[in-house]
Amino acid sequence: MENILKRKNQLTEHQLSILASEMEKNKKSTGLAYVLLFFCGTLGIHKFYLGEIKMGFTYLILGLVGWISLVVGFTSISFYEGGAGATIFSILIFCALGIFLVIDLFTLPSQVKTNYEVIESQCIDNLLNS
Repeated sequence: MENILKRKNQLTEHQLSILASEMEKNKKSTGLAYVLLFFCGTLGIHKFYLGEIKMGFTYLILGLVGWISLVVGFTSISFYEGGAGATIFSILIFCALGIFLVIDLFTLPSQVKTNYEVIESQCIDNLLNS
């Protein structure tokens, strides 16, 4: 944080106004991140929103595999009296995903803050190098 402040002090007034404008455009809402977490958490949409693409794909893959194996498991149980393995597999996937989502539930504000600081640092670097 101190590093960002030191680098900010090197900016001119014009560069500071550009920085403020860029930060306003790229500002992420903690409230929206929570809404995305609650309604689309198993698909990782809140991670994509925060720019964490790799983690977003991890959540998305886990969520899709979990939902597909759950449907296959229940369909197999209903029609063929089998498929318990797919159902158990989906439960394990959802347990792992649930752990990630509970962690996100408590760390989302700091994730939004970290995202803001990373974007601010990148903008300052771009302004200082231009």
